[in-house]
Amino acid sequence: MVYIENDKIASNVPSAWYSSLENYIVKGRNAEIWDSEGKRFLDYVGGYAVLNTGHLHPTVIERVKVQLDDFSHSCFAFAPHENAVKLSEELNKRYPINSDTKTFMVNSGAEAVENAVKIARYFTNKKGILSFKGGFHGRTYLAMGLTGKDKPYKEGFGPFPEFVKHASYPYAYRDVSDDQALESVKELFNTTLDPNDTAAMIVEVQLGEGGYIPASSYFLQSLREICDEKNILLIFDEVQTGFGRTGNMFGAETVNVVPDIVTLAKGIAGGFPLAAVLGKSEIMDSIHDAGIGSTFGASPVSCAAALGVLEAFDNENILENASKQSEIMNSQLLNMLKEYDFIGDVRGYGPMIGVEIVKGKDLNSPDKDKTMQIISKCKDNGLLLVSCGENGNVIRFMGPLTTPINQVEEALEIFKNSLN
Repeated sequence: MVYIENDKIASNVPSAWYSSLENYIVKGRNAEIWDSEGKRFLDYVGGYAVLNTGHLHPTVIERVKVQLDDFSHSCFAFAPHENAVKLSEELNKRYPINSDTKTFMVNSGAEAVENAVKIARYFTNKKGILSFKGGFHGRTYLAMGLTGKDKPYKEGFGPFPEFVKHASYPYAYRDVSDDQALESVKELFNTTLDPNDTAAMIVEVQLGEGGYIPASSYFLQSLREICDEKNILLIFDEVQTGFGRTGNMFGAETVNVVPDIVTLAKGIAGGFPLAAVLGKSEIMDSIHDAGIGSTFGASPVSCAAALGVLEAFDNENILENASKQSEIMNSQLLNMLKEYDFIGDVRGYGPMIGVEIVKGKDLNSPDKDKTMQIISKCKDNGLLLVSCGENGNVIRFMGPLTTPINQVEEALEIFKNSLN
């Protein structure tokens, strides 16, 4: 057996990059992983919402093996390869923007966000960007500036770009209504952000790190109308909400609102590093020659994996399974909401569900300590979960959309037993 040697981690890996598990992971299959002691877990972290199609999905792995028989790398800007073109074509067909689109592929969600903003500012010849409190867009410098959650992501790393301003994100449980959030957008435009020099708004369809808070169709459609009125581009950050996580293939379909640009990553390639910026053709084509690019972006291996992910969605009823998961999870978690005084809220689109833990419904104040106790007890009992939210008191469920229904029920049983 291979155990994690804490002194080796401490002497070789930055302390900020800590691990939650005590032992190495040695095997993963769909929604299950095993550690070096042979203990089995249901993986409801899923590489932080990456493994929508589970660990080692057979269709994904077969595509990767076929590609590795030919070549492992080609910088697309020099020597193009078919996988990237096929994947771009598929994404352009599938993402619900009602005009011609083009796709640029990179390596990570943060890199996609950086390029989306870069493209938006170039196309509009404007500098201002409106983002939202609680939003998470990555850990690179501009992405940190866009992120609206200070701790732990931004603390000590400033100053950040002054052209980025943050409006309120609606949070009904904490008494921030859609209209109040929209009013904060208008207030920014009347004070610190010139709408005539604002290139884009960037928003998550449902907050990820910010607390698994879904934005309503009304709120996002209102942002769409503001953008149209003021000639501002609307960017959806679908790094976490894409590829079935909200119950539809993309979050834009769940809310029925169309952006101008979207960022995609996480579930796009079944665990292989890949991300994409997809946008209206006139926007994407506006950049001068070599103004965007990436050495490892559009990796032929990762693109092969992504084509496998799309094949799996087409042939294996993954969205139907996600819908069944959502129905079972919401039913049982809402019953727990009624039963346990320290569960304040259950929310989210599809199976992308957050459970907010509080110090009793009468107090309604966040309880991070109890949140971590519940997560720890779940881990002891074989279920992996993590927290999110401004106060670290929201437990989020990010299991594979391919999880068998009996394992969904097993996970909920472990969760309830751990609450007790």
